[in-house]
Amino acid sequence: MLGKFRNRKKRTLAHIAAGVTAMLVLGTGGVATAAGTAPAAGPDPEAAPSTRPAAGPERTTLVAAGSRPVSGTNPTAAPLSRNAAPGGFQRVTSHKVQLKNKVTDADGDTSTLTFEVWTADAAGKPLKKVSIADNEWGVIVSPYVASGTTVTADVPVGKLALNTNYVFHTSAFDGSLYETSWSPWARFRIELPVDLTLPTPDYGAPDPTSLNTPPDYLQTKPLVVGGTPLSARSSRQAAEQCGEADADGRQVCFGASTPVAQGKAPGSGAKSVGAAAATAGVEWCNTDFENILATRFTECDVRSVPIYIRMDGAIQATARFMFLRMLELDGQNSFTEHLTIEPAQQIPTAFREINFVGAKHLCQASCTPQEPDHSAWQGKTWWVPGEMHSASLTTPYTWDASVTGKTYLYKPDVQIDANILPADGKIRPFLTGYQWSLDYDGGTEDLDRIRCDTTTAGPGTGCVFVNHAPTYLMNSKAFPQAAAHAWLIQKATPKHPGSRTDRTPLHYMGDSAQNTRSRGRICPTGWAATNGDASALVDAADSLNCDEFAFASTYNSGGMSSAEHGLNPALLPGGTTPTGAACIGTYAKKHGTTVHLFSLNGTDPTFGEVCGRSAISGMHNQESMGNHFATFMRDMRLMDKDAYWLDTRMNDGGTCAYGTGGGQPVICKLTAA
Repeated sequence: MLGKFRNRKKRTLAHIAAGVTAMLVLGTGGVATAAGTAPAAGPDPEAAPSTRPAAGPERTTLVAAGSRPVSGTNPTAAPLSRNAAPGGFQRVTSHKVQLKNKVTDADGDTSTLTFEVWTADAAGKPLKKVSIADNEWGVIVSPYVASGTTVTADVPVGKLALNTNYVFHTSAFDGSLYETSWSPWARFRIELPVDLTLPTPDYGAPDPTSLNTPPDYLQTKPLVVGGTPLSARSSRQAAEQCGEADADGRQVCFGASTPVAQGKAPGSGAKSVGAAAATAGVEWCNTDFENILATRFTECDVRSVPIYIRMDGAIQATARFMFLRMLELDGQNSFTEHLTIEPAQQIPTAFREINFVGAKHLCQASCTPQEPDHSAWQGKTWWVPGEMHSASLTTPYTWDASVTGKTYLYKPDVQIDANILPADGKIRPFLTGYQWSLDYDGGTEDLDRIRCDTTTAGPGTGCVFVNHAPTYLMNSKAFPQAAAHAWLIQKATPKHPGSRTDRTPLHYMGDSAQNTRSRGRICPTGWAATNGDASALVDAADSLNCDEFAFASTYNSGGMSSAEHGLNPALLPGGTTPTGAACIGTYAKKHGTTVHLFSLNGTDPTFGEVCGRSAISGMHNQESMGNHFATFMRDMRLMDKDAYWLDTRMNDGGTCAYGTGGGQPVICKLTAA
């Protein structure tokens, strides 16, 4: 009976204390502590809980002495990440923070639990008390709960800052008695798995054009269903090309060209007059050094080719020439080849003369070279020791564009014949030839393949170098929400969709029905409205959209199953149908004065996902693609399965707290190019 009386008395005292506290606050005209600030006089963090009796005053003299309630020894913050933050801090993955601890009372009494939060240094030492509730003490006091209960305190959003070290502890109160000391400190910090600070939009920024992107050396083929989307380097070796040996065993050969230094920047130094005239307006195509580079409409192949005389297999003398062939797709039903030949070094005196006597051009089917005669060469086509001039020849090609709706593949070729005269008194020249297609460096042998079409892929008829992947440039200045989302998935996930650096192109998918299916799986109706935040909208006419990446109009889309020839289906463990639930989920939200891209509250992506979906401004989502991408498609004559790169034009500038790999949070401040 005494226990029941004591419990009843404790509750009565607690109610009286609460009423007295309320009257004191009202009587003094007190106001709630401002959100996110500490009380004016910071208490001693280790002082006994009874020195700041937020749950009510102690009444030890009014009741028989009983056992004091106690907090648990393992306080935790939630929701927790898979990984702890540095310094042993618990990593919380949501703006909505929950603080938890257990409370027990040996008498079986009900008790409250008070939660108190402090900022902390890197070692977990408390620095400044934080107000997490709008009351005199700035603490959260739970209702009375039964002994043995784990109590959860929900901290209002906005009371705690992102990326800040905190500690919290608890104290128990049973209506009469406080425990004598606080619980152990628990360290935590709110680090959302994704927290990208976005630049302020510049809606006047013009869309960048992909027509002026630099050339590159990558041979990136259209997708072959069931095959590899990116052509591997060929194991085929460049061939030596030799004439017949004479009766004495002497032979003249064109040797294999020097392998291309892939990735080397094109030269811009002085060119000989002939070479400059042949490649006028294309500064990156010159004879400064060996390279093979292409845009969607121009391909330049520069080779250092040896010509040598050998006797019974042993080389006796070598002369080295620079061969340059530039192909320009400069007409709707035509294109042009510019061929330049010049010595790479002084002709050795072992040669009396090297004379290129002819060039024959080859093409397939309805592609026809308009073969010029020898008088069309600009510059002499023969060299003797001491001469370093250039010789150039321009050859036009035409193709039959008379039938609409057709697509053709062409691979132009050229054979160059030469008379080689040794300087040893033997007058008879040695005739040998060099065929361009027999001397490709492995992995670049199809960079000069031309696709011509009379379809509606572009304006009128036209041609492209089909194995050069063009680059789509996002307007990150005007639409940073969409650009940041693509940047995140491209940088922080293993598939790196569209990344030229990682050699993982996007492949355009032109089936509108499949596009709709893929998008519906990743972005079901209502997802953006449920998960987005209106603060990300531009104006009253704007609405939340679900932005999926990789795009639904690509074979890289997470919504495209492998049975539908998708490259990266988004599947939950054990699942067979792609779903956006297997993607990284994010949303745009104004935080302070800037918009951030945040991971969805409480989610903890592994960054092993193959896709992303984000609730962002509909204006940013639609206008970052829309007409801008349609223009890109027309300009580049993009067709189903064609490869292309995506440049998000976003840069973290080294600001990422943990980098962008290893499954750690991606906390960065982005800038737009």
